[in-house]
Amino acid sequence: MKKTLIRLVPILSAACVFLLSGCQTRTIVPEEVLQLPTHAAVYTAYNLWYENPENLTTDNIQKGTLIPFGTEVRILSMTDSSIVFQANGKTFTLHYDDGRTMMPIEEFAKQLFTTSVAVEMAGGVSPAAFEKMRRGIIEKGMTKQNVITTYGPPSKIRTPNQLSDSWIYWVDRVKSKRVIFRNGKVLTEIVLD
Repeated sequence: MKKTLIRLVPILSAACVFLLSGCQTRTIVPEEVLQLPTHAAVYTAYNLWYENPENLTTDNIQKGTLIPFGTEVRILSMTDSSIVFQANGKTFTLHYDDGRTMMPIEEFAKQLFTTSVAVEMAGGVSPAAFEKMRRGIIEKGMTKQNVITTYGPPSKIRTPNQLSDSWIYWVDRVKSKRVIFRNGKVLTEIVLD
């Protein structure tokens, strides 16, 4: 019995080390992921909603306070489970869930942040449409890219293919909205209960 235990100790130790090493959080260098030139300004690529700055989610539920697209940010840290950044004098923590985005955090970060200023992201819309987009409002005739800038990319668990003419977004944990396109432009928006 004692010999069996002595033989099992190294095996169990190795198994514990292996399991624990898989639980480590991987640190990611944002400048490398985003391929940023030296001293480049970084901005939000789309509007972000939050109720608690310490608990942003990848679902970007359209409830609470809005961080408009084109807001300058300073990325403080990035791991495989979170992105911490500052904007408008506040610190925000986005908790990353690759099961909901179905992509590595590096790809998600490339969608979330940009070096383009807000006017470039709006794609030449009128000043009135630009202001609506910055307030989180879409309107008939906007392009799919305008909708992504306004609402963010649709959740892949609700809209698996952005080539489809129907995208679904979260309004809150129960309600959602459907944006319907025709020929790549917004036809209508329907709130679903």
